[in-house]
Amino acid sequence: MGSGAGGMIDILFFASGVYLIYTAVMSKKNGNIAGNVMLAKDVSESSIKDKRGFIEYMCKRILTAGVMIVIASGVHLVNDYYIGSAVLTWIGIGIILAAIAIYTAGYLQGQKRFIKTQEKNNRKK
Repeated sequence: MGSGAGGMIDILFFASGVYLIYTAVMSKKNGNIAGNVMLAKDVSESSIKDKRGFIEYMCKRILTAGVMIVIASGVHLVNDYYIGSAVLTWIGIGIILAAIAIYTAGYLQGQKRFIKTQEKNNRKK
């Protein structure tokens, strides 16, 4: 039953889910923005209108996505090495895709709601 490359990918997904959970908890606890998870490379913290609101908004979505990814990758690992069910594989994939959708939608909405846009400045030039 086990799968070499598939098992490694599941472990990487598990680690990324744990990292997302850790990032959300530490951001909420310390009030710091994790730039690599919450902001695009070209966006600075100074462009955030409401830092506390942004952290609150993003942490919920990041935490949800992280927990979903950890659960899905755990199910995949158990399935790969012990059960071998195609149905569980597809359920896990669906959960991971849903987590990515939640994270992406939250990220895009967070950018719209809390980040000052540069369009006004660019139009004047």
